[in-house]
Amino acid sequence: MADANVDPGLERAIARSNVNPADEPSVGWGWHGEAPKAFQIVGWLFTILVFAYLIGNHDGNVENMWIIGVGLALVFLLVRYNISTRKERKRRI
Repeated sequence: MADANVDPGLERAIARSNVNPADEPSVGWGWHGEAPKAFQIVGWLFTILVFAYLIGNHDGNVENMWIIGVGLALVFLLVRYNISTRKERKRRI
């Protein structure tokens, strides 16, 4: 089923992605991967930027509550993602 000119590393990536190349041909080009470190870095940068909005020229506290709520939601999602990827790595070992 595998092509003779397909890189063995790419074959492993296709097998790991659980996507059928017949359904989505782009899986053969390596477009179905994830970048967990990049997700974490960008997520934490956005979280810092959201909390930086607390420094501003707004008068009411409603804005502050929304900013804190959104920032805490981002922190929760990032920590949960980090824990789930650690558990996944433990299962693979």
